[in-house]
This record gives sequence, structure tokens and C-alpha cells, in this order.
Amino acid sequence: MRSVLTVFSLLAFLVLVSCSQGKSGEQPAGNAMPIKTGKVRHVQPPEFVSVSGTVTSPEAPVQVSFLIPGKVIQVLPREGDYIEKGQLLAAIDPIDYKLSLQAASAQAGQAKVALDRSKDEYARMKFLYESRSLAGNDFEKFKAAFLSAKQQVDQAVANQKLAQKHLSDSSLYAPAAGFISRRSIEPGQTASPGIPAFEVVRLDPVEINVGVPETDIHLVRVGQTACVAIPALPPKCFEGKVRIINVSADPNTRTYMTRIVVPNPAHILRIGMVAEARIQGDRFLDLMTLPAETIVRDPQGATIVFVYYPEQQRVYAKRVETGAVYGREIAIRSGLSGDEAIVFAGQEKLRDGTMVSLVDETTPGGPQTLPGKNEVR
Repeated sequence: MRSVLTVFSLLAFLVLVSCSQGKSGEQPAGNAMPIKTGKVRHVQPPEFVSVSGTVTSPEAPVQVSFLIPGKVIQVLPREGDYIEKGQLLAAIDPIDYKLSLQAASAQAGQAKVALDRSKDEYARMKFLYESRSLAGNDFEKFKAAFLSAKQQVDQAVANQKLAQKHLSDSSLYAPAAGFISRRSIEPGQTASPGIPAFEVVRLDPVEINVGVPETDIHLVRVGQTACVAIPALPPKCFEGKVRIINVSADPNTRTYMTRIVVPNPAHILRIGMVAEARIQGDRFLDLMTLPAETIVRDPQGATIVFVYYPEQQRVYAKRVETGAVYGREIAIRSGLSGDEAIVFAGQEKLRDGTMVSLVDETTPGGPQTLPGKNEVR
């Protein structure tokens, strides 16, 4: 009898252990995760084309050179310096040109004195000729001498002006405002006419040269607004406008060179910087968006959101395909119908099938038209 009771006691213990082990894998109702839910927002952002390119100058660099030869005695700006139009850049030794000007001025003075004498003599001979006191051949000689003296004065004055110009050209001035991008001379060197001494570039405005794929070129037209971002600079939208669209594609890249002009009064954008541009189109898209924090990744790296099913009091992961970023929200390309209750808060510790308790439901926003400049990044 005692052995029978022992067997029944052992069986009862095993049954209790089995029941307790069967319930240990389930989440107790008292440990439900608190969550907040909301729904996708339907927005209408402007259509845009995303392209990348390089910052360039809309004008060719200005090559500045001396017009006369000479030894360089002064060089002022260095690479990177900003210069104003008419600013002194460099100078060559002017002594030879000063002496040339003095000689030319002296010759001009002598020629004028000779002209005055010839003019007086010509006037007297003309009076005698008209009074028939001087033969015609003799008068022609005095007339020719007077005209020759006059030509000598004209030549001497021209030489004087040329010498004055050469002296002025011994100082090199900036033909336009801009930045010195290259300096090719130093004090002590000999400057040669026509050999560039400086290269000057303008930085206001600048152009962004981008290549638009042939699949998107129909969305771009001259005059459209573009938001330009520079990865090397703090996040900021530099607003510009499409200025030129090439009519023929690059045979290698199958893209159409497009130029976006961007005002740059603070000279923040520099030639050669990598730029990313979003060209705003004329149409508006119909998209669904979710706050960025609602989208997480599963162990396989796929983007997911947690959908709440009230009849089960549980959440289940649903894979979604994301699109462009609009401010703090991300576009959802596929994976949702738009009616699901999405977990907006508390998703950090959730797993597929987690039991939850709904704390609050976030009121979804209505349809909106998102701006296409600073909000789109």
C-alpha cells in the first residue's frame, strides 16, 4: 500500500513540473510592454531629381600679365587673397621707363619749338607768295618744311604718350575683383610680356556642374529651383537655379551636363568642392511617411516597423522599403497599406509577437504638402 502511494505521489509531482515548464515559455500578462501607436502620414512633397557634381566658376579664370618686360621689384597678394578691381598686384623696376619718358618729353619739346619757327617762316613766305614777291617753287619748299615739322611734332607726342604708357604698365593692377588662385612671379624675377603673373577667379556667383541621367532629364528645365548641399561643410541648403541644360548627352556616362548658378556672397563655396543638388520639379508626389525613430532593423539588417494587432494585444514586425528623407520623417515606398497601427514609442525592446499594452494612440497628421527646399535633405 505504501509503495502504491509513493508511485501516485511521484506521478503527481511530474505532472506539476510538466505544467510549470509548459507555461514558462509564455509571456505573463502582467509583463506586457507599454507602447504608443500612430498611423502613417500622407504627404505631397514636390518631385525632385537628386544629382551630384562639382563647384565651378561661371567665368573662365582671368589671366593677368605684364605688358612690358622688366625686373620684378614688388609682389603683393598671395594665393587665396581677395582683391578688388584696380588694386595694385605687382611692379617692375620703372627706372628705364622713366628715362625713356624724359627723353621722349624732351624730343617732343624740341619738335614743338622747331614747329613754331617753321610756322612763322611759313606765314611770312606765304605772304610774299601771295603778294607775288616769291616764286612758287620756293614757297613749296617752305610749305613742305612746315608740314614736315608738324609731322615731327605728332610723332614726338606719340612717342611721349607711348613712353608714359610703358611707365604706367610697370605697375600691374587687377582688371577685376576676385580671388588669387595662382601666383607665378616673385620679386627678383624678370617679367615677360603676355606670360601670366596671376590667375584671378570669381566666387560670386558660382556654378554647380551636375550630370542628369537620361531617365530624369525630362523632369529638369531652365529656371527650376535647386537645393545644393556640400558634404564637406555643415548641413545647409544653398539655393540656386538651373541656368543651362546641355542638349547632348555624354557618350560615356549617358548624362546631360546641367549648370546650376548659386549666389555665394560670403564666398563659402570654393572651386572644386563636391556638391549634391536636388532640383525641384513642377509636380507633387503622393507619399506615406513615418517618423524616423519608428523604423528599426531586424537581425538580418532589413528595415521593419512593428504593427499593433488589438485583437491579439501583440505586435508583429513588418518589413518596409524606405525612400527619401523629409525633415524628421522617412518616406515608405512599400510594405504598408496606410491603415496599420504602427508602434511610435516603445519599439526598442519589442520582438516579433511581443504582448503589449496600448498606453496612448498618436493622432496621425492629415495630408500635407512638404516644402521642397530646406526640408528635403
